[in-house]
Amino acid sequence: MMKLSPIVSHQAQMAGVTVTVLAVLLGGLVTSLWLASFFLYASLRINPLHAGLWGWLDAALAWQNGQMFVAGRRLAGAALFGVLLAFGGPAFALHAIWERSGRRRLYGSARFASDAEIREAGLL
Repeated sequence: MMKLSPIVSHQAQMAGVTVTVLAVLLGGLVTSLWLASFFLYASLRINPLHAGLWGWLDAALAWQNGQMFVAGRRLAGAALFGVLLAFGGPAFALHAIWERSGRRRLYGSARFASDAEIREAGLL
């Protein structure tokens, strides 16, 4: 078996981290684009399940070319909701999980002792 030098090993590890981060960002971008299309179609009172991946981009190009006159705010709002939900949702979930793991309760875990615990402590 061939052993890699520490420099090559470190570079391979950094390349793996970079590819993973780029894959996560690309997945978040695709998810936010689909969610923006979903929210835009819902705000236009069209069945949002028919939005597809390119619905928001098609509507943005139509608005830019003057074919959709009053859709600017809806486009911006749908994009904002899509990005916040696609990137903020998982980030908030990870923060909530990480914040609660391994921490003591703020006020302890005070409760009344049962009869068995009182007898075991020799207080009765």
